[in-house]
Amino acid sequence: MTKTQRLHEVMARIYEKKTFTVNELAEEFHVSYRTMLRYVQELSGMGVPLYAEVGKHGGYSILKSFSQNKGTGSFKRVIKPMTTVVGFEFKAPFTAVYMAKVRIPLLWEELTSRANEIINPVNTEYRIGVSLSRSHIYHYIAGIEVTTPKLLPQDMVNITLPPREYVVYNHSGETSRAEIDDTYFFLLDKLRKQGLDHDPTAYTLEVFKGNHLNELSMHIPLK
Repeated sequence: MTKTQRLHEVMARIYEKKTFTVNELAEEFHVSYRTMLRYVQELSGMGVPLYAEVGKHGGYSILKSFSQNKGTGSFKRVIKPMTTVVGFEFKAPFTAVYMAKVRIPLLWEELTSRANEIINPVNTEYRIGVSLSRSHIYHYIAGIEVTTPKLLPQDMVNITLPPREYVVYNHSGETSRAEIDDTYFFLLDKLRKQGLDHDPTAYTLEVFKGNHLNELSMHIPLK
């Protein structure tokens, strides 16, 4: 099991437990206290909304405001046909979360200024973020869906995704990279509780309407 996979497992368990101690998780995952503490610190740095409680009975908790804001959302299952996206690409080590927080907003800014260069757009009102966290690499494309990729503009790439089933969740409010990632892991926990399995080898889609990036539909791929 890679470190990225282990971090995903620990993160999912944290969202499920809501409150925990490092010792509890260390015993559950059969690792040392120091190793689990390092995992928790890395997850906190990646944007997981953890609150540390000091004292004899202290530990960690998911921030209540986060749980309340996410708790009322619902999702639906859809089958999306083959999807081709053209846009700007970002690749970095999975743990380079701060780099992603800086670079991805810049991709969207550049896409906005050069969207008219993209040929054969399906709908110019919509923007699509395509992301994958696998092994040690985080891959993200900020782009526009097209019917067929022709004459790619300079510095842009294209990606074609096969038809597949997704769970779709409408996220509104703050759309910082950390907030979107929080919503993603919240959804994974919710799917797991309903007996659904997401496909970690497939790309997740973030669909925005126009240049207003404060609302999005998140598409989580299912197995």
